[in-house]
Amino acid sequence: MLSEHLSIFTRTSIWRFTLAFTLLVLFISGGILAMVYHFSIAGQQREQSQRLSLAAEGFISLANANSMTTQSFIQSVVERASQTNNMVLALRRDNKVYGNLNHLPQNIPQYPNVQHFPILATNYLGEMELKKVMATRLKTPFGTLLVGLIDDSQDALDQSFTTASLSALGAGMIFTLVVGFIFNARVLHRVRQINRLTSEVKAGRLQARLPISSEADEFDHIAMQINQMLDEIDELIGSVSSVTDNIAHDLRTPLSRLRIRVEDTLQHAQLDEHDLEWRHSLLQELDHIMDTFNAMLELSRLEKGVSGAEHKPCDLLAICQDVQDLIQPIAEDKEQQIELKHNAPCLLNGDPNLLFRAIYNLVDNAVKYGPPETKITIELHHDGVTIADNGHGIPEHEFERVFRRLYRLDKSRNSAGFGMGLSIVKAIISLHQGKIELSDNHPGLRIDIHFSENVLQPPIQLK
Repeated sequence: MLSEHLSIFTRTSIWRFTLAFTLLVLFISGGILAMVYHFSIAGQQREQSQRLSLAAEGFISLANANSMTTQSFIQSVVERASQTNNMVLALRRDNKVYGNLNHLPQNIPQYPNVQHFPILATNYLGEMELKKVMATRLKTPFGTLLVGLIDDSQDALDQSFTTASLSALGAGMIFTLVVGFIFNARVLHRVRQINRLTSEVKAGRLQARLPISSEADEFDHIAMQINQMLDEIDELIGSVSSVTDNIAHDLRTPLSRLRIRVEDTLQHAQLDEHDLEWRHSLLQELDHIMDTFNAMLELSRLEKGVSGAEHKPCDLLAICQDVQDLIQPIAEDKEQQIELKHNAPCLLNGDPNLLFRAIYNLVDNAVKYGPPETKITIELHHDGVTIADNGHGIPEHEFERVFRRLYRLDKSRNSAGFGMGLSIVKAIISLHQGKIELSDNHPGLRIDIHFSENVLQPPIQLK
């Protein structure tokens, strides 16, 4: 579950924008730090190189002077070495080394190239410590001269700058990712609200609406548009339902009168066998039409919550047992089996007659449309009931459609029924704050009914 949420979270456009923005911030910050390094620490290093070049050029000029002798040059090197604290001088002549080094290091390049090498020197406390020297080698008429400058602060500056740069880049990356995470969570929360709303509307709860915050951002504008659209759809569906209800109500009275007249002719008129047959057929058709109209009107009352019944405590197990007892003979005629399982008691506040009708309709459909030897299971849970069979089932793409008013799987509409049974079942379950879901039973159909905790009652504890 956590990996699934994380996968959804990291696939959002806001998160991709956050990653791109983080990379951009790191790139810009890295460029700025490189410029700072070039004009500060690298600048100091260039100045140090220039000072070394000036010192080397001075000794070259001194060595090439016409009046310069070997002894004078050696004396100049020794005096300069003793008077300076940051310069390293070493002249090698006749296997002797003059200056402040006891020997010349190997592999020092010839001027103007330079190289760093370590030395041990005495600090101002008289302690020996490791120093870093930037040096070059000069070829003079009086021997090989090493000229160097102590450059021990360069490593500390480089290390401090590197540490500070990495810390700044890391802090910037963490900050942008955290801010992006917060923004992404807020946006994803608003998107999930829209997803939940669409799921509720798809499930038939057209009264659901999106919350509107005081920020008046783009999501609030989208929420206002969606809410206005749902208001119009709700009003349109209400108008259509009202029109169909009015038609059913207005036509039910003349059809009832017509039925009474036809029934009266059957009782008092002298009719032959042919007349009796078509009048009985007419009565059946009138009864079918009136049953359809009555079901439409009853569905409207249930959807509006005006069933006319008073809710009271009822035992769902007793209702399921009554359904099994009533429909068992019909199932036995078709060589079908009905099994009732009760894992836990289910007590709730409701109308037992409506609940009986809902469960009976579902079991009756399983019996009616199931082939011989179908096994039907009614399984009771603490929060509802499951009805499953191993019959032909319903295609998955029809799971939501079968709850529509007057919708039938038989497109030719030649089979018995008027397409209101499951609509009434769903209205009854919704009236009791429940939810009904269809799923594939492999094979057959599985129907799960779950009731809200608001209507469920805790089981009675015996003392």
